Amino acid sequence: MTARRGQVRVVEAVLAVFMVVAVILLLMQFTRPLRSVYIRETSDLRRLGYNLLNSMAENNVYEKVLGDLIYEANQRFSASGKCPEGWEGNRLDDLAFFASTVLPQGLLFRMDVYTVHYDLAGGRAVLCPLGYAANFDVDKVSMTEAEPIIYTYVCTGDPDRVRGSALLVHLTIGYSG
Repeated sequence: MTARRGQVRVVEAVLAVFMVVAVILLLMQFTRPLRSVYIRETSDLRRLGYNLLNSMAENNVYEKVLGDLIYEANQRFSASGKCPEGWEGNRLDDLAFFASTVLPQGLLFRMDVYTVHYDLAGGRAVLCPLGYAANFDVDKVSMTEAEPIIYTYVCTGDPDRVRGSALLVHLTIGYSG
């Protein structure tokens, strides 16, 4: 009689474990993840954006693609103490091409690039726009679930004439909608 009680207890324990696991699995189907879909999506967009900007920096893309533009902006600012006029609308197509090859399809981006000039006597920094790169018509298409990223970079590669120039890159990356 005691042997039967032991077998019944084992069967009861196994059934209890199956019931607990079934209840947990059922509850998991109705609960949300700890992080919302929006938070997970924006963290992925932010990671993609920083990866893009870092790969551009490691490959000296800023110096090679924007070298002449940076040099001319630095010369004009040094001569007049003011930012060159009308450069906000410059379309930086080579920069847009590089970014489009790195990012996955379906993502929209707009990258605004500025040179940073420091006035040590006045204790101020001046942002001068060089232009923007985008893979869509910014006047006709809007972005949804966009994530802004601000990145600073100091030119260290060739050509030598732009070495030491500080850039501020404002990248907005998101989906069409």
